[in-house]
Amino acid sequence: MALRFRSAWQAVLLCAGLSMCPMAMSASPPAGSDPEEQIDEGLKGFGYVAGLALGCVVEEQRKALEREAMDLNAEISRLLGIDRAFLFTASFGNGTGVVLKIEDCRTVLTRYEARVAKFRQGRGGK
Repeated sequence: MALRFRSAWQAVLLCAGLSMCPMAMSASPPAGSDPEEQIDEGLKGFGYVAGLALGCVVEEQRKALEREAMDLNAEISRLLGIDRAFLFTASFGNGTGVVLKIEDCRTVLTRYEARVAKFRQGRGGK
C-alpha cells in the first residue's frame, strides 16, 4: 500500500506524532528500514497501548477513553486510509484482552497520554 503525502515533512511529522516509529526512538533509522513498515508498526503499538489503557481506567472513565480511541481511529482513517486504521483498531482490541497489574497502569496511562499528545501535535494540535 503506497502512501501519498503532500510533502516528505508530512510523513516525518506523522511518524513523530506516533512516537513509536523507530526513527522517532533513535537518532537514525535502522539500516534498510522501510518507512511504510515503520508507520504500520507505530500504528500497531499505538493501538495496543490504547487498549491497555482501557483496562487501567475506572468504569466511569471507560466511555471517554473509548470515544477518544474511536476519534483517533477516525483521524487515522482520514490521514492514512482504512487499512491503517484497521491496524490501530485490531491492536486496540488485542490490548484490551491483556490483564495488567495495577502498579503497571501508571506507566501505561502515561505512555498513552504522551502518544495521544504527540499524535495530535503531529497533525496540527487539534
